[in-house]
Amino acid sequence: MKLSEIAKMVNGEFKGEDVEISGVSDLDNQAAGTIAYAENKKNLEKLEASPVSAILIPVELECKSKPFIVSKDVKIAFAKILTIFNPYEKYEHKIYPDVYIGENTKPGKDITIMPYTVIMGDSEIGDGTIIYSHVFIGKNVKIGRNCIIKAGVAISDGTEIGNNVIIHPNSVIGGDGFGYVQKDRKNVKIPQIGRIVIGDDVEIGACVTIDRATIGETVIGSGTKIDNLVQIAHNVKIGENSIVVSQTGIAGSSRIGKNCILAGQVGIADHVEIQDNVILMARSGIESHQVVEKGSVLLGTPAKPFMEQKRIYAAEKRLPEMVK
Repeated sequence: MKLSEIAKMVNGEFKGEDVEISGVSDLDNQAAGTIAYAENKKNLEKLEASPVSAILIPVELECKSKPFIVSKDVKIAFAKILTIFNPYEKYEHKIYPDVYIGENTKPGKDITIMPYTVIMGDSEIGDGTIIYSHVFIGKNVKIGRNCIIKAGVAISDGTEIGNNVIIHPNSVIGGDGFGYVQKDRKNVKIPQIGRIVIGDDVEIGACVTIDRATIGETVIGSGTKIDNLVQIAHNVKIGENSIVVSQTGIAGSSRIGKNCILAGQVGIADHVEIQDNVILMARSGIESHQVVEKGSVLLGTPAKPFMEQKRIYAAEKRLPEMVK
């Protein structure tokens, strides 16, 4: 592919020789015929001395020795370039042998379903969707267009998934919520009869568990990204374009707003309300029934405003001297 074609596809400005590009290099491994991304002057100098054939740069940099593409939004441009040259997820559009598809299920156009996948009845698979091997999809499931469901994923009855959703291996979408009531010192199971609704452009990492609602819906808003090893309990609702990082746990019936960031190992108890644009730093803990106000940045357990908690940490270091 010509460099000028790539520039057009990423809305960038191309300068220099219109070289042929066949792949992407990084800062540690460069090859001729590839394009690489220089985020700063130091990286640019390294790449100018390398074998790469072209460089992607932000507007504040100037490349003198190689053809280049300059972009006002260079990280988005680089993401698009990686998509262009991604060697994976380009499969023949067909339903492979050893796939079970139940009655009244409607497979869309140009789909790929790999061996040993099971799709129960009355489900819908949108156009262009790829389903890897050993996936289980229950009854009355709706999966939108251009989704990627990777190996070992289980999707329970009644789940609704939007368009352009990616679910990584071995995640469970719609396992029973952890609902029990004690009677005579025994734990009696509360049936979980709700469902899960996942919006468009959601990405769910590997080994994530999202529980179906007791009644009603567990909801993951459009554009939200969930890292590996996250637990989301029954009836949780997460707003649009939020980020949930690895090993975070969210207990039942909590509400997470739009554009929130939950960093690694955050713990959220039940019936918590986290409003829009909140950042919870790593290992923060939110107690049951708390309300976290819009735009807050919190740290610690129980979580406090970031700078207040930093002062507490600083004071804790002096405690051994104070109690002699």
